[in-house]
Amino acid sequence: MFFPLFADLSGKEILVVGAGRIAERRIRALDGFAAHITVVAPDILPEILPKDGNEGALLSVFHRSFIETDLEGKDLVLAATNDAALNRYIRELCQEKNLPVNVCTDASLCDFQFPSIIECGKVVIGLNASGQDHHLVKETRKKAEAILDGEGIQSRYSG
Repeated sequence: MFFPLFADLSGKEILVVGAGRIAERRIRALDGFAAHITVVAPDILPEILPKDGNEGALLSVFHRSFIETDLEGKDLVLAATNDAALNRYIRELCQEKNLPVNVCTDASLCDFQFPSIIECGKVVIGLNASGQDHHLVKETRKKAEAILDGEGIQSRYSG
């Protein structure tokens, strides 16, 4: 079971390797919390590409395969490819460099988990089931939103 820790990501450099649906959800969850996100992937969903007037995190996108030097200067890494072997390789490199990593294909390889996020004004609620039950998290998020039932509620699901 993971301890729920809220962290200041405002000055952090975050690397996301992969640019599919899971990466897109994680990037969306980080938007507004992280200062700079670098995405590296040979194929990138259009939803991930920076848009004009984007108010969120600064996003750099590289259309290519991951290389070890992508880790240089990074504070946090997300291995979000559909290639489990590549994700494990990224995890091994991160361990060598003492970089916290989240591996989308195997919760047991994660140093941290992504919560489902509810924002209501200055209140931020993070929900997580240690990567084991996304359905339970989704249902709990819906119940919490119903209790809060007010304007200004914003939800982000990163599962």
